[in-house]
Amino acid sequence: MLIETLSVREAREQLPTVLERFRKGDRTPVGVGSHRKTEAIMVSVEVFDELTAERNQSVAQAAASVRAEGLTISSAAETIMERWARGELSTTQMRELVRQLHTS
Repeated sequence: MLIETLSVREAREQLPTVLERFRKGDRTPVGVGSHRKTEAIMVSVEVFDELTAERNQSVAQAAASVRAEGLTISSAAETIMERWARGELSTTQMRELVRQLHTS
């Protein structure tokens, strides 16, 4: 997907327009970054909520799979996965933190 990337200055100037696009249902992400190098992405709340819901569903499915094996997930692992679902951790970070729990 080709993402339109705005400079920081352009993003400041065009923020009202971008918000209006999102309000009208436009789901196209908009990049922001110095020298048009994408460093962040703006998405509508609807898109963000969908992405978060998908991650929450993945966490629930993983927990169900573990329970089906007769095992339990530690509260520490649950906390890490919840942080991942909220977007606070990358997938790589989440996996490494969970791995560290089980190899210490």
